[in-house]
This record gives sequence, structure tokens and C-alpha cells, in this order.
Amino acid sequence: MDNDKPYFSYWGKASADLGGGDAYHQLAYHCLDVAAVSYRLLHKERPLTKAIAEFLELSPEQLRTLWCFMMSLHDLGKYASAFQELNLSVSAALLNPRSKKEYDGREYRHDRLGYYFWQQHETEIVQAICGQSLGSMDDEIAIYEAVDVLAQCVLGHHGQPINRQMPPWIKSFTEVRNHDAVIAFIADVSELFQPQINIEILSSADWRTRLEQVSWQLAGLAVLADWMGSDTHFFPYVSQPQPLEQYWHCALACAEQALSHTDLSRTPTVTPFGAFSDIFPFSPTPLQAWAASVEINDQPQLFILEDMTGAGKTEAALTLTHRLMAAGAADGFYFGLPTMATSNAMFDRVADHYTQMVKLGEGEQASITLAHGARDMNDRFREMVHTTGTVDSNYHQRDATVTAQCNAWLADSRKKALLAPVGVGTIDQALLAVLPRRHQSLRLLGLNRKILIFDEIHAADEYMLALLESLLSLHLHQGGSVILLTATLSQQQRQRLCQVWQQAAGLAPVMPSQDHFPLATQVAIDKAPALKETAIARQAKQKRAVAVDMLTQFDDCLATVLTAVAKGQCVVWIRNTVDDAREAYETLMSRLDHPERCHLFHSRFILADRKNIEKTVLDNFGKSSSQSERQGRVLVATQVFQESLDADADVMISDICPIDDLIQRAGRLHRHKRNKQGVYIAQGDDERDPPVLYIHAPSWEDKPKADWLSRHFQPTQFVYRSPGRLWLGLRKLRQLGEICMPTHARELVEAVYSDESLAQIPTALQPMEEEYLGKTYSIGARAQSQCIDWQYGYCDRSADYWFDDETDISTRYNDIETVDVLLVNEQEGELVPIAKDNRFAVALSTVKLSKRKYAEQLAPLPERLEPTLTKLIEQHPHVKYMKIWLPENDSRFAYSEEKGFYERPQEAT
Repeated sequence: MDNDKPYFSYWGKASADLGGGDAYHQLAYHCLDVAAVSYRLLHKERPLTKAIAEFLELSPEQLRTLWCFMMSLHDLGKYASAFQELNLSVSAALLNPRSKKEYDGREYRHDRLGYYFWQQHETEIVQAICGQSLGSMDDEIAIYEAVDVLAQCVLGHHGQPINRQMPPWIKSFTEVRNHDAVIAFIADVSELFQPQINIEILSSADWRTRLEQVSWQLAGLAVLADWMGSDTHFFPYVSQPQPLEQYWHCALACAEQALSHTDLSRTPTVTPFGAFSDIFPFSPTPLQAWAASVEINDQPQLFILEDMTGAGKTEAALTLTHRLMAAGAADGFYFGLPTMATSNAMFDRVADHYTQMVKLGEGEQASITLAHGARDMNDRFREMVHTTGTVDSNYHQRDATVTAQCNAWLADSRKKALLAPVGVGTIDQALLAVLPRRHQSLRLLGLNRKILIFDEIHAADEYMLALLESLLSLHLHQGGSVILLTATLSQQQRQRLCQVWQQAAGLAPVMPSQDHFPLATQVAIDKAPALKETAIARQAKQKRAVAVDMLTQFDDCLATVLTAVAKGQCVVWIRNTVDDAREAYETLMSRLDHPERCHLFHSRFILADRKNIEKTVLDNFGKSSSQSERQGRVLVATQVFQESLDADADVMISDICPIDDLIQRAGRLHRHKRNKQGVYIAQGDDERDPPVLYIHAPSWEDKPKADWLSRHFQPTQFVYRSPGRLWLGLRKLRQLGEICMPTHARELVEAVYSDESLAQIPTALQPMEEEYLGKTYSIGARAQSQCIDWQYGYCDRSADYWFDDETDISTRYNDIETVDVLLVNEQEGELVPIAKDNRFAVALSTVKLSKRKYAEQLAPLPERLEPTLTKLIEQHPHVKYMKIWLPENDSRFAYSEEKGFYERPQEAT
């Protein structure tokens, strides 16, 4: 390999901020940079390397050399003259390009051009892999098809499969000498890596199927290697030609340094699990004791833990996680929660616990990251981010016991966040791994051999549940385990989740049948019985009964609130819609002696005000709130209250809603034990009057008419769609007269969701139930159609369409299209976000609104402010995807920090 090669050509021009150095980087060297990162990522002792190699019936070294050869070809398309012409001042002396077409970075980007070169020279590539000429025509076709799977992985290194449709005119982007360069480069990297893969392996249909199955992980490795190999901080530009073998050693050294900077080369060493008491400073609950003793092994397993809120499900999950990692079943874990607020709270708990799980060398820190859209606003996460191998000195001085950290490279993107050994965030970040969105394969790689812990799984709608099923099936095949936590899961849902895991493992279906609550379900893949259900003992201290009373009139609800306030109690009133909540709030404001002690909380507040309201609620309704803070306090809220706030009400009113939601809401009534003065007490019985959950519902009818719900509760019917299910829940509550947990948990849920119960929905309500079921099936089908079709492997056939980063492909179903609306003020002729914050002003000033009902009706910006909008977008580029709204300029809609977004009252004409 001499220096006079046709493939020495331009890759990228050095920028001024690189501190000098060579003017450009050789394309051949960049290809080796990426191959060197791949070589380090696939260390022969790494579990991922061993797993893929064993699955493909290769030795780790064979896999390594094959993959490095393939990755060295990832940028073949940049040999096209059209690409080289992007910088003629550099490339004229190299290739003297004369392409017929200008480079098209949208439709004919270099990755697609690379596939054109691949097709033209696949014989040279295949023979380089085999190390010999091919055999029969049948073998040749099979080998080409197998190698094409690898081609999709490496050429799709920009985060999505390439379009393999090659129109005839694509050759117009190239010239003959480009092909000479490609042929010479293939020959030299073949000599450098010498992959030598057996023809019998490559021609096997079974081997190709296996390769397609792991192509998703390989594609993720390709994306990761290209990102890291393109970092000029670790791979400085080299312009002068030198033999590839000589440069290869330099690239390997740079790759090792790059990986050490990202923490990706370190696998956490987990301490042996001794006893629950070694980890936690309290005695285990029955569920936690089960988690500490249940039989486990190093194979993928599914656990479903059903218990009451406050029963220690989190600690039970962390105990199982510790034991599974210690047994070699996983290399890390991801804790996914339903909301950003709950994941923020969990981040602190997991960070504190994880440091006790891992064995750290001198100067090492446990690596953990936070993965959701507003993670940068989490103070502890920001403080943990570091750019070197040591903890930030100021943070270390502030708390000498803290040894958890997050590498800055992993922290700068949600796409990278899942690559950290341990992560906490929303469930959405994990679910995106099964949707065709750019860099999906990187997310999937980040979940490889991890334990997925998903909390409040009962809150998943049909859309999310379908995505979860796809993820569970795939996750088992990449060696992962799953722990699902829930308080109110129906038998039907539990059976469905178990069946998905069993089908993915190729096991005969064994359906769970236990109706006890609390319950722990374990599904293993290599031991008998494959499904094991364990009834968990009920704790006396967890038993609580909440009486149920019905209020049929709005005025009755008002009277109940005012009576409670007069007694000095604190009240939570939960409405089903924002408009209903605003109605109740405004009515109370006109009736209360101290309206300043009444608060409104719903989804139409900007994030800054929502955070302030959450703090106010926790200060005045939280565990440590005092009598003076609670006395006469009223919170009117929508469903957001039950999703994230650890609040405690003396009196609660709730609009009628699904039984599982009612159970969740009731859990925040007398949530913490208090004395008669309302002060929290750790021991003893609650001294307040027995709790009562008031349910605002239609008058009871044994044989309801079709308009039973919609007659006076039209907004509720619009939200929940099935009046029959609400009727079933109300019927059971009337029979019981109370919600007694955990005794009634299973009975209440099955009274609504079992097939036997659903068959008892009154005749007049059946048409709406059938419509609801049709809608539910449609939602599930839509989610399934959105999921990637794994059988084709990583290629353009795996999805009808792949979405870019700025395109919304949601993990949650919403039949109302929403828009992010940025609220701004005009200050000295310029537009500025309404929230006063130097770092996160845009995020804190944003609210999500219905596109058709609200966002499209907002008053447009005055023309005089258009130039300032351009300036705002220059400062915050992602603002261009938002609706910009100046409230003071709108005569129809308004916003206030007390009410949120609302429609102004219109004067009668």
C-alpha cells in the first residue's frame, strides 16, 4: 500500500476553531477512524461482542475484522466527484472532479451514493470478505444477499436505512476515476483487515436470517462509531498521504482515547447481593422480601409486580435489578416512568442507590443519566455532568458522599442518553426504539442487555401498550429482562403481557390465573414452571378504607368544598376537563373568603408556571405541610394531579372516571398519617375524621338510558367514551360503599374490565361500548402499523416511512393534534419568551395546545414584529417549529399565571 493511491481525497475541511493543524482530512483516514472506533467498541471480551459473535457462529475476532472491514466502507459515497466538488480548493489537486450533477444532500446524499458504488463493486467486496472466488450461482446469490444486509447497516450510519432505489441518472454524480478510487480502497482495506469469512456460513439462509435479526444492533454500532470517529477533538485532520497500515495504528490510539472520554469502554462491576438490609436502612416489605429471595438466573426474565402505592415497589425493582446484574443477566438498567415530573423525582433515588450497587476503583464514579425532553432543567443532573474522568470539584465539595456522575458526551443528547449503563427518564425514550425515527437503532443499542423497569404500567393506553408489546418482544431477543410495576392492572392486561413474552421466547402459552392482590408474576424462558405467580402477603399498615359518597349536582360539590374550608380542612377537587376545572375554580374564587388560598392546576400552563404550581401544591398539600399551610386550602385540578404529585388531601371530590383512575385519586386522600391538627405523624393512626371520596356522577339508574352520562356530563363522555364502563364502576362502588385497599383492588378492577363484567353493560349503553371497542382496536392497529417490522432487518423495507428528528412520531395516542405554542412578550421592540430565565426561557414559556381548536385561532404576530421573530429563531433555532403567540395582542384568548391559557369571556351583543 504505497502513498500514490487514487483514493486519497477530501473528507472535511478544518475549521478555524480547531487551533490550526492540517487543512483537511483524508477520506481514507476518516474511514479508518470510524473502523478503529468499531474495533474498540467490539472488544473481544465485551458481552455484546460475545453475544453477537456466538449468535452468528463466528469467533469474536472474526466478527471484529469483518465489521471493521465493513465500517471502513461506510463513506464510499464521498468518493463521488459531486461530493468532492463541495470544496474544490482542496479536492482539485486530488481528484480533479468533473461530475455532471451538483451534489444533492437531500435526495442523493453520500450514503445513498455509497450504495450505488456498492452495487457497482459488490463482487470485489464479497470476494474480499470470503478471501476467495465464489462457487455456484445459487451460492453467489445467497452470499450477495447476506452481504447486502451488512451494507444496509454501515451505509445507514446517519440514523435511518438508505433508499435502495437507484435511478439510472445517479451515476451522473460520479465519474470513472471515482470507481478506480473505490476499487483501490476496497483492495487495500481488505488486505489490512483480512476478514476471511467461510463461504458456507455466508451462503446459509439461516445465517442470513440471524444476521437480519442482529442488524439493528449493528446499525446502532455504525451510527455510534461514525459519531465518535468524526470528532476532530480526538481524530485530528491529516492531509499528507501515508500507508493505510501506518495510519491504522494512529487511529486505534485515537479511538481508545475517544472511548475513554465517553465512558463507553467501561462496564460497571456489580457488587454481590447479600441481603436487603445491606442496601436499605429499613426492614423489607413482603414484596421486597420476595424480590430479595426469588430464584433467578442469568437469562432474560419478565417480572410483573402488583402492589399498592407505598408498598415499596421501587425498592423491590432495584433489589431484583441488583441481583440480576450480579448474576450476569444484564449490564445496566433503564427506569422508565410515565411523566417527566415522576422521572425527575426517581432520578435522585436511583442515583443514590446505584452507587451502592457498583464496585468502584479509585477515582471512578458510577455513571447514570437522565433521559427526557427537559432533563437539562434538573439541577442534580446538570451538576453531575462532567467532561473529564473525575467528579466536578464544586459538586464533590458540596456533598462528599456523591460518587455518581454523567459523562458530558452522553448527556448532550437524549439519543445518546440510553447508552449510559444506567438511565432514568420517561417510558417514551425507550418506546422510541421500536418506531421508525432517525437514530432508532442507537436507542435500541443503548437498551441491549439492560433491565427495563417501567412504573405505573396500568396508565398505558392501547396505543402505548401495543408499542410496549413490540419492545418487550424485541428486548427479549437482545438479552434483556423487564420489570413492570403497577397498582391496578387487569387480569386481561397481565395475561396479554405474559403472552407476548412467552411467544417471543417460543414457549407454549401458560396464562396467569391468580386473582390475589398484591401479586408477583415471573416469566422465565429456561426453567419450569415458565410462569410462576406468588401471592404477596398484605401488610396491616397498608390497609386503608375510603368511604364513597355520591354528589349529583355541581352545587352539591360547591357546598362540600365550602363546608370543608369552613372547618379548616384542605380540599382537592378533580375535574375531567380543563374547561370544567376553570368553571369550578372561578366559581369558588367568587365564593371563598380567602380566594388567594385557592389554586388551579391543569395542562394548559406554560412549564414555568406549572413548576411553580407543583411547588405550591407540594408545600401546602405535601407530606411536610403544616396546619397553617393546609388550613382552608383548595386545589382544583385535572388528571395531571394524579400523575405526578405526592399530595395529601383532607377532603376529595372527583368527577366520575374509570375505576383505576378513581383508585389512584383515592390514594391521595389521607395519603399521609396526621394528627387532629393536620400535622404529619410517623407512627400511630390517622386522627382526622375517616376519609370520604365524594364522586360527582349522574344519578344512579339500574336501567340507564343512552344519555345517562351525556345528559349532564357531556365533557366526561367526550374524554372517556365508554359510559358503560363508568356505569359498571359506579355499580360496584355502590355495592361496596367504600374503596378498601388492598382487599378490593382486584375486585374493583375486574368489575369493570373482565369479559364477564363487560357483557353486563346495559343495553342502552352497548352501542357506545361497541364504538369504544372499535376505536380501541383501531388505536392498537395504528400503533402496530407504526412499529418497525423487524423481520426484514435494518433496511428500507422495515417501515413505510422513516421520520426525521423534527417530525413528531408520538409514543402516545392523541386524536387531537397538538402544537407547541411559545408565549412571548414585546420588550423594547423585540420578542422575548414570557418566562424570565437565562438558560431555559423557551422551554419554560411553552404550552401544548390543540392545533385546530386553539393554536390556529391565535392572533398572528403584527407585521412590524416579523424581523424580531427572525432574530428570535436565530437565537433559538428550534423555535421555527413552534407557534409564536403574543397574548397581549389577542382579543379572543388570554393567559395568566393563575388561570393558564383560556378563552376570554365574550360580551353579549
